[in-house]
Amino acid sequence: MASRSSRRPRRDSRSSCGRPLASPSEWPGRSCPKSCVATCRFRSSDGSASALASSLRRRRDMQAPLPSFSLDVAPCFVVSPHLDDAVFSCGMLLASRPGSVVCTVFCGIPQPPMRTPWDQSAGHSDSTQAMRSRIVEDEQALALLGARAVRLPFFDSQYEATPSSAEVAQALATAWRQNGRLPVVAPLGLHHSDHVLVADACRLLAHEQRLPDMILYEESPYRTIPAVARRRYEALNRQGYRFALLSESQANDPSMRRAGAANAKWRAVHAYRSQLRAFNDAHPHDLTEPERYVRLAIDRARPPRR
Repeated sequence: MASRSSRRPRRDSRSSCGRPLASPSEWPGRSCPKSCVATCRFRSSDGSASALASSLRRRRDMQAPLPSFSLDVAPCFVVSPHLDDAVFSCGMLLASRPGSVVCTVFCGIPQPPMRTPWDQSAGHSDSTQAMRSRIVEDEQALALLGARAVRLPFFDSQYEATPSSAEVAQALATAWRQNGRLPVVAPLGLHHSDHVLVADACRLLAHEQRLPDMILYEESPYRTIPAVARRRYEALNRQGYRFALLSESQANDPSMRRAGAANAKWRAVHAYRSQLRAFNDAHPHDLTEPERYVRLAIDRARPPRR
């Protein structure tokens, strides 16, 4: 994540029921009191699950079949807008599928160096120091999860040199071909302009069949901003995209529930020291919530919207 909006999600170390979360052993759905498990598991502050279910019922006439790809497949090619997004949103998935590839889009280091509010809040003097430090943090985090990195040279929006979706799409297609043509896990595209750009590039590639049908993840912590996920699903539905929310048993299969995966994600999240510093050393509470995935299918009778 980079250049967070001033409208940040709530930042603390508590579950959705308000209990402090000191370690992975206290993550929601594992040891919360029985009275709060229902609200902790698959919690979504904006009702996106019910909105998605409703939108699916309205689009039963679509002919595009849902992809057969499930989270049982390993390893994966996970597309990450910024250094940390894949780990924050898919850390348990990565931990349970060693050998996965994390392809991060915005890893460019602008020249001459720039100074931005987000980098300064993370303790960096300028963009060069920020990106070099963040790459080191990312290496440490991915090593803890058994994943390897592919980094693209684009600049994120805080550096005022945003690429086009076509440029990002071409680079992603090349990276995917060069790294084993693995099943793709991509961002839904919530809130942040960089996330929307990357998500649009991934769907463009899938629409043109240059990438396979894919699994999408809801990005943490943006999924907690009221109505953000619901509005995104509704907008994509209007464009002809079809979704299926993965069930609890699919998204939290035994390999993802095991303590080893939870502990690995916990350690990997804390490798991003500078980004947590920008959150005032209190990781967003949403990082301890269950990861959330949907399957995507495309109505290819409609032209893609760029």
